Amino acid sequence: MSEAETVETPKAYGLERMLFFSDAVIAIMLTLLAIELPVPEAADPSHLWAALSEHGAHYLAFIVSFAVIAPAWIAHHLFFTYVSHSDAPLITLNLLVLFGYVLIPWASKTLGDVPNSVGVIVLSAAMTFLSGAMYLLVRHTVRAGLVHATAPRVVISGIRAWTAGTTILFLFSMPIALLIGRWTMLVWAVGYLALRGFVEYQNRRSLASAR
Repeated sequence: MSEAETVETPKAYGLERMLFFSDAVIAIMLTLLAIELPVPEAADPSHLWAALSEHGAHYLAFIVSFAVIAPAWIAHHLFFTYVSHSDAPLITLNLLVLFGYVLIPWASKTLGDVPNSVGVIVLSAAMTFLSGAMYLLVRHTVRAGLVHATAPRVVISGIRAWTAGTTILFLFSMPIALLIGRWTMLVWAVGYLALRGFVEYQNRRSLASAR
């Protein structure tokens, strides 16, 4: 075994352990997100819709929370596909990202329990923290040279743009929620679509310039 392989093996093993831990934390977070859902109490199937309607705010909060967290997980999973090894700052930043994830069930419960804009602000704050931590993680990993040399530049830049964009989106959602309350969730939907279009546009430009 060469000296280079001897040095790289512990780093690769450390990265693998970190990813296993991350997957476990996110899996538990998703479980807690679903376990908080109230069970509809219906005497028979004909009363099911009425029973569901009684807890409509909680079900909406679950759907919205899952919808905003899914792209964050996709970005996290896709990015680490191209990470070759870890270092101490990366582990610390990943712990901050995971802290953002574990805030989501609490933020989702607040969104479902509190009928005014407080729940929207709390979920916006949690997502701002999560997206911001993920952006810092991506920036450090790229600058520290922890990404595979063969990683597609367009994918890495797209993930960085997405994390920066979602951080800004949820940051500005907090003052917006003070003005329009729970309608801010529509701003999230529009913002996600706009960010997706922007990232796709940037990717096409990058591919065109590379030819």
